[in-house]
Amino acid sequence: MRLPRVLIALPLLASVACLSTPAPHERALLNNELCVQQLNIDDLERAEVYCDLGLEFSPHYSDLWVNKGLIRLKQGRNDDAKDFFIKALRLNQEQAQAYQNLGFIYLQEGAYGKAHDNFQRALKVNPDYLEARYNLALAYTKMEKFEQARKEFRTILAVNPNIADAYHSLGSISYTEGKFEQAAEDMAKAVQLSPEVPTFWHDYGATLMELSRFAEAKDAFATCVSLDQKNPLCLNNLALAQRKAALTDSALKELKDTQTAENTAPALYTLARQYNEQGLVSEEERTYKKCLRLDGKYAPCHYGLYKIYSEAKKRDAATIACKNFIKYGTAEEFPTEIETCEKYLANDTF
Repeated sequence: MRLPRVLIALPLLASVACLSTPAPHERALLNNELCVQQLNIDDLERAEVYCDLGLEFSPHYSDLWVNKGLIRLKQGRNDDAKDFFIKALRLNQEQAQAYQNLGFIYLQEGAYGKAHDNFQRALKVNPDYLEARYNLALAYTKMEKFEQARKEFRTILAVNPNIADAYHSLGSISYTEGKFEQAAEDMAKAVQLSPEVPTFWHDYGATLMELSRFAEAKDAFATCVSLDQKNPLCLNNLALAQRKAALTDSALKELKDTQTAENTAPALYTLARQYNEQGLVSEEERTYKKCLRLDGKYAPCHYGLYKIYSEAKKRDAATIACKNFIKYGTAEEFPTEIETCEKYLANDTF
């Protein structure tokens, strides 16, 4: 199951007034503000009236040409919008909004190199321009330059950690690269920040399916359906997740009954590993402890506890589990695991 590869750019912002040469007439400044107000409520006809009136006072005022471009962009007349943005840049090469909006059009057209260049120019003018940085990251993603894209998304989150789209996009990159654990972590943050977005819940569910966390995936798809009752992807994947969750629950119950009845350390270790594959950490930990109550010298269960505690950053508990594993395990039987524990203990001494 693949995530959609098309990513949506953030909404465009209406241009704000800035100084240019020659300085704009005060009536041009006023009409630009009125134009922006009408743009924000999508009254494009009145917006254009105010922009055109402003241009009668100051035909060289670049912000008005940017807003004329935004009007054409909202009307779907991209070629005309480009012309206006380019005109704005001829009048003022520091017009970051024009670079951003021109890049946005190129991004839509699939001209990712040109889009990239314009977003970078916008950021050179204003490094705090988050829309331009976000769209630059999208351009890198489209160009499959994932490390550069990831860097830009992380920069955005360093400035504002509450942007769900950035987490979702990071999750999409990790999904594409097959890094499903990281993808699930980022997708979870996206749905926490924007729980009203059906696409986020679908993609989170798709990631959980790759991790065989079918019960959680079922819940994610169900949430998507509750938000968008006719979403075909969520409806189909909800049915699939429900079937897989039911089969997994049945198989896991049968294994649990069998292994518990056998009641040996190896049997309980096998059961714990099944819990691990299902992402049931609490059950996994309890089973390792039960294993060690039966046989305190059974090394694999000590190592299992070490993995849980180290990932949870419970250093003291992880150290004890590691020492017990080295005490009862042998390098011949567990060469990689012994080396891992030795490195962990060595780092713990500093």
